[in-house]
Amino acid sequence: MRKLIMLAICSLFFIGGCSVKYTVTPVEGVQEYTGEICVIEDPTVNDEFLPAYKSLLKEKGFNVKIIPAGSPEDSCELTSTYLGKWSWDFILYMAYGKIVVYKNGNKIGEALYEAPRAGWALTTKIYEKTKVKIRGMVDQLFPNINN
Repeated sequence: MRKLIMLAICSLFFIGGCSVKYTVTPVEGVQEYTGEICVIEDPTVNDEFLPAYKSLLKEKGFNVKIIPAGSPEDSCELTSTYLGKWSWDFILYMAYGKIVVYKNGNKIGEALYEAPRAGWALTTKIYEKTKVKIRGMVDQLFPNINN
């Protein structure tokens, strides 16, 4: 009986470590800034990320202005950076994503998406489309804006 209980406990730890993970610090009071957000372009990130992020910000009611790579975080009142990394496991999928939001150069929110490493996922969620993953980050990053 003890072996069965230990096996069940170990299985829970194993399964818990094999799911996708969102870690978010939501942006507080963003309603007052919903006019324009500048997104600093990152040409090193897969081409899927920026169009999806831009589209989702527009759904939230933002006017999105893409500014050149290397621009400072205080280029606009509300500015954002992003990062994405892809992995291969039967198909190419976004394994890591990060979005940071700044107000006048000061970080006011951050969202991270992480898939389990080395394809050891016991979930098919790692294969979801990039836009679905970014939507999860954006919806949690801007929880009080529902356009």
